[in-house]
Amino acid sequence: MDIQPYDLPCETWLGVMGRLMLAWDGQWFLKVMEEFGLEAAMRLNTRVRLSFGRIEMRSVLAALGKSRADDLTDALRIILTYSRVFLGNRMEGDYRVLPEGVEITVSSCPVLENARRANLERCDQACVGCPDLWRTWFAVLLPEEEIEVAALARMGMGDPSCRYLVTEKRGGA
Repeated sequence: MDIQPYDLPCETWLGVMGRLMLAWDGQWFLKVMEEFGLEAAMRLNTRVRLSFGRIEMRSVLAALGKSRADDLTDALRIILTYSRVFLGNRMEGDYRVLPEGVEITVSSCPVLENARRANLERCDQACVGCPDLWRTWFAVLLPEEEIEVAALARMGMGDPSCRYLVTEKRGGA
């Protein structure tokens, strides 16, 4: 008897893999916290997340057949593309082009929602490394550019949404 695997649509697999990636990350964090405490887990989680952030963007660039993003708008498009795989449609947000840069607003974050469900003494661990994660992604996508990311608001710190202002440092500025 020849046993064949189930055939599932690509969208189903993407949804399953995105949830599994978040679950893996969450379980890793919880086990490190149990072993070493919340503060150590937050520090280690940030280090691991930034390291993985570099891998994520290099992998997406390779999948797109690109060595780097074309510009800031293209970098955001690449990040949005990746986020759809990693977070599915569970992350809700908006990108707004402003004269000074791009404002990113996140109104629903599954990483923060999972942290809240874990019932820890603090749920802001989901937000601690986020500004640096955005910086890491841009550093990989636009290695020759100086991209600045300012955290204007973060849900894990009590704000109604996360807001980041992304600006490109111009030559001579």
